[in-house]
Amino acid sequence: MRVKEYWFLRLGSDYLEDALLFQTKTAALHKYQRVAQELERYGQALDASLHRAPGRDTLNEYPDYVLALGPRGGVKAESC
Repeated sequence: MRVKEYWFLRLGSDYLEDALLFQTKTAALHKYQRVAQELERYGQALDASLHRAPGRDTLNEYPDYVLALGPRGGVKAESC
């Protein structure tokens, strides 16, 4: 039996417990892109990490991906 896993988006210096939950990786990346592009308009960069886990109680501090906004507004997701 396969365990359902979720994607948790940790923005900036937020605590891991405050990470946003998403059903899909794509949805999490879109959320990061919208927030990061908005902050970029004001000259601010936003670091983020993406964590995959079956639930909030099993989140690992070490991320699956580190996110950054690319030079043309796309999301760069670097696997860890």
